[in-house]
Amino acid sequence: MPSNHTKRRAFSLLLLPMLIYFAAFPLISSSVATLLLSQKKDQIEFYLVNRSNMLQEMITQQLNTLSFNCGDEDWQIIRNPIFYNQHIRFMGVETSEGKQCSTLGYPFIFHDAQHPTFTAKNGFSVSATPNIDHTENELLIQFVINGNRVIWVIDSSWTQNELDSPCQDCFYYQASFLDKETEVLVLKRGDEHIPYEPKAQSLSFSGKGKAVASKQFLWSGQALRQYIKHNMILWGTPISLFLGILLMGGYWLIRNYRNSIEGLIEKGIRDGEFIPYYQPIVDSRTEQIVGYEVLLRWQKSHELVAPDLFIYAAESTGLIIKITNQIIQKVLNDLEHLPPTHWVSINLVAEHVEKRQLSMLLHALNWPQPQRIKFELTERIPIKNLVMAAEEIALLMEKGYHFKIDDFGTGYGGFSYLQHLHIRNIKIDKMFVDTIETDDVKKSVLDSIIASAKAGNIELIAEGAETLNQVDYLAKQGVYLIQGYVYARPMPISELINKLNDENLSFPI
Repeated sequence: MPSNHTKRRAFSLLLLPMLIYFAAFPLISSSVATLLLSQKKDQIEFYLVNRSNMLQEMITQQLNTLSFNCGDEDWQIIRNPIFYNQHIRFMGVETSEGKQCSTLGYPFIFHDAQHPTFTAKNGFSVSATPNIDHTENELLIQFVINGNRVIWVIDSSWTQNELDSPCQDCFYYQASFLDKETEVLVLKRGDEHIPYEPKAQSLSFSGKGKAVASKQFLWSGQALRQYIKHNMILWGTPISLFLGILLMGGYWLIRNYRNSIEGLIEKGIRDGEFIPYYQPIVDSRTEQIVGYEVLLRWQKSHELVAPDLFIYAAESTGLIIKITNQIIQKVLNDLEHLPPTHWVSINLVAEHVEKRQLSMLLHALNWPQPQRIKFELTERIPIKNLVMAAEEIALLMEKGYHFKIDDFGTGYGGFSYLQHLHIRNIKIDKMFVDTIETDDVKKSVLDSIIASAKAGNIELIAEGAETLNQVDYLAKQGVYLIQGYVYARPMPISELINKLNDENLSFPI
């Protein structure tokens, strides 16, 4: 059952994205407002440039084809969809004789056109249509040649459509036409109150062409900020809540992982909880300790975790490599407290020798204690790359280290390991030692292993011996190095040192 502290931490992670989001709300909304204003400016500028290019091409083509007599050809040109398109609200021609023709189909009057007028080069001028019945002014382009006049009223409805996206009354646009750096004409679209709002933002940009203002301004104000705020609450709240759920879920997953065996092993490695226990190996002829097998123990919260509960997980996840590296360094420290003639034997898995993990570690430690450190290669996990393993073992043997095959006959490899890896020491597994003085068929396997080893001049160590009868049987077979409870159980270094210092030491210990 999770503690209250754990529950509070999980709930805090749930709320954390939302708290950060709303704490940063003013900064985010301001940045979004600036971004939307810039995007709107780019949209308007892009549209105006394209429109200007189209209008200049169209106007030039019209002027080159007009006869300026309002005859049939002029009527066809005026009403041609190529020229009378989405950019043109109105077009008309007035000849030098006063004759008129237009897209309206009837005479037009522009005597009340808004002034002042911006005069451009080559007979063009720009002004605005009169403000009738509160309608907005439109851009009016005039061209005069030889007393003939052509008028185009530019459709600016696109401006309002642009300004009403993504929200209505969010922007204000103003186009100024300049003549000798004096404003002569201003066209306005949008909410005129926006520039006077306290926190209004603005951008300015310039344009070129007959239908593009010399100076343009774009403002955004309170309406845009309200729109952003509304959408940030509408979308940001569930998104931040979703992120909070992900964080909380991730926290529970990590917590559960850390409480899983793999997670606990990783934590144990970080905390240095894996320690060596030493089980003496005794020469039965002299009953003297000659060495020790280093057995892995996990001391977690002042309790020992049974090896069966973590060894498989450590090996299958590859964490055994990190554990073994720690154990080797602890064993090196412990060797300083053991008799100099005593050696230790450390268990390895295939990965240690397949990937040069062991030689890299020992090289980093400057090849320590080669005469006192031996290694046992377990058969539980098969060696997949025998070539690489053989090279690694040969390198370490050159440095003075010795290898044994542990659990011989119970797993993978067996005699093939002896042949390919050139290992000259094996340990007889307890399952075969237990068959001594029984009718178990595996007893014949034990005798075969001993006979084959003796024939190949291979050193033998019997592990798991529990009775003197077993020791005597093995001695008669020429096996004298014994490991088992008949002599000693595994123990931590502190206890082992105390036993060795006892002048009245007697087996079993």
